[in-house]
Amino acid sequence: MEKSVKYKIPIDYFIIFGICMLFILFALSMDTTGDIWRNYLKINCSRSVLVTDYIALAGLGAALLNSALACTLYLLLLIINKREPDGKVIAALFVTMGFSLFGKNLFNTIPIILGVWLYGKFYKVKFSDLLIHAMFGGTIAPIVSEIAFLHGDTSLVRIIAAYGVGLFIGFIFPVITESAKRMHRGYCLYNGGTAGGFIATFFVGLLRSVGIDVLPENIWNTAYSGDLAALAFTIATTMIIYGIFKERPSGALKRYRALLNEKDINDNDYFIKYGCACYINIGVMCILSISLMLFLKIPINGPVLGGILTVAGFGAAGKHFRNSFPILIGSVAGVHFNYIDTTASVNSLAVLFSTGLAPVCGKHGWQWGIVTGFLHVSVAIFIGQLNGGLNLYNNGFAGAFVTITLVPVIVFFKEIIDKNKNRHGSEEGTK
Repeated sequence: MEKSVKYKIPIDYFIIFGICMLFILFALSMDTTGDIWRNYLKINCSRSVLVTDYIALAGLGAALLNSALACTLYLLLLIINKREPDGKVIAALFVTMGFSLFGKNLFNTIPIILGVWLYGKFYKVKFSDLLIHAMFGGTIAPIVSEIAFLHGDTSLVRIIAAYGVGLFIGFIFPVITESAKRMHRGYCLYNGGTAGGFIATFFVGLLRSVGIDVLPENIWNTAYSGDLAALAFTIATTMIIYGIFKERPSGALKRYRALLNEKDINDNDYFIKYGCACYINIGVMCILSISLMLFLKIPINGPVLGGILTVAGFGAAGKHFRNSFPILIGSVAGVHFNYIDTTASVNSLAVLFSTGLAPVCGKHGWQWGIVTGFLHVSVAIFIGQLNGGLNLYNNGFAGAFVTITLVPVIVFFKEIIDKNKNRHGSEEGTK
């Protein structure tokens, strides 16, 4: 009889928990405990649609507490279900921290988690294997809040209805996620956003068909940019130092150089493949994002910090400097091309989240990366109107549209270029 191996909590979860504690300490230094808890309840009772900056809505302290508690919940679920960390898990934890600053809270994510759990029970799939779906399923958490708190006339019946819809959405989310991935063939890293976009669009369509309009928000804070930039730099620096010194610095840097040559769109788990170098990559991507925001004079608030943390988190699962920088060049050109102010919320977030299309650049070259980033901004700033702000990972939905349309065109033109090269090569050989 085989002995069961005792589960040991991975140090990686302690690192993420340390960031959560940093958020709470930072929150306590900025606000009183009473105000933090009172405003935290305000967050849980808000519509939470895009773009609702929880810092503007309820204050910095409450927003950071919400982020820390949401991430801690998933950490507990991972530990209880003995799930070992991998690139997607690390990315999902950073995404949770980020989007819990603008859209996710315990009230609107718990029914989705339970819905994914019910899916596992029904199909006899271990919940540990479904936790990624439960974490990324928070993309459509605002649907729960919208039903419960639209127009501010909430009731027990509406809350029960909201939770019923949340359970159903969680139950179907794993199926739609897998279908969405087949559509974009791995070229969009934000697969949950693709799935969430379709679900939210159908939901909004149903509501609008019976005369209920769902409108996005634009609650946007600019008061704490310096403080939040310092917080993000602290996280980035810690990640880099840990990644370098977890093992021998020379070995870590060698692995990081190898990571920068990654081009595989189907096997992009940098955590499993490169170990400690993954944390260096997370830190570098975080610094790249902060620096770009400061360069563009975009204030760092809840949504922007959420975007920075998302870019950093996917440094464990698909993004690195070489496949992201050309995308960012294209997206920056895109926001200067359109008529909307560069620092507006839609443009600011589109620039950061455009890096979800990094696999296009990695696979097809930096030139196409620039084109992809440019086109992504053009699609992302308008596609949110389809789902009324109910899909938090709206750029994942936009990214899928870009890749589904653009990648076949890229392949088509590359085939033409290759045929011309081969023909010219043949002609030269016959001379």
